[in-house]
Amino acid sequence: MLGVLLALALWLQPMGARAAASGWVTTEFSQLRLISAQDFISGRQSLSFGIQIRLEAGWKTYWRNPGDAGIPTFFDWSASQNVEDVALAWPAPKRISFEGLDSFGYEEEVIFPALVRLVDPSSPVRIDVKVAYAVCKHICVPLEAHVTLELPAVGSAQETATTAHRSLIQRFESRVPDRNGTQLDIIEARVGGRTGRRVLHLTVGAEESFDHPDVFVEGPADVIFGRPKVALAEDRRRAVVGIPIDEAEDVTYGYEPLTITLVDGDRSIEREVTPPRN
Repeated sequence: MLGVLLALALWLQPMGARAAASGWVTTEFSQLRLISAQDFISGRQSLSFGIQIRLEAGWKTYWRNPGDAGIPTFFDWSASQNVEDVALAWPAPKRISFEGLDSFGYEEEVIFPALVRLVDPSSPVRIDVKVAYAVCKHICVPLEAHVTLELPAVGSAQETATTAHRSLIQRFESRVPDRNGTQLDIIEARVGGRTGRRVLHLTVGAEESFDHPDVFVEGPADVIFGRPKVALAEDRRRAVVGIPIDEAEDVTYGYEPLTITLVDGDRSIEREVTPPRN
């Protein structure tokens, strides 16, 4: 009888865990799964999920812009059921330099938070995600993962299985660049220099002194923005950043809008800027 009860207890425990997370998709270099901040819907219009990737030591994976080398991470949520839309968030990336090339991405672990809006909060939801990503060390390995998770419309009065997952998701939500925050600021953006050797100049500021600011620029697909050169003011609360613009003979930057991500330690912001024409 004791053996039966023990077996039943061991069976019930994984069921609770599975309600809050998919299984791991495991490779030699990484593990990926889908986690939920809720055990059930309980009338919520929106639910919080996260795509969790763990990496073996020395390996990295990529941001939406992979930098000089790599493959951008891509998510396909289209097979999900009872889902109106998905707002995916990207934690601030790290610049990872290797043999003169700069990649933008993550080491050790990353969680991509996703806020999922439901069609009908009174019906169950099935989250079905296909992830195309790459992990790299000295070589890059393209990978694909398919993870699913179903949540019922109602459940027990208390959610317990998702406490750790909720904390994990929130920790990486805090690393998503702030679009409205005031801790950091992009004061000015302009383009200088002659054609073929132009530079994007940014003046950036901080409420508290900068430590080691870095800037990631996203613009037209065929225009490459190089490694920033940062000149800090004496009080370290302002800096001028010069970013070379790599233009081919048949490709020039035409003052289109840019997405600027400014990162300094745990602080980060994202802004849309359009440098004025000279």
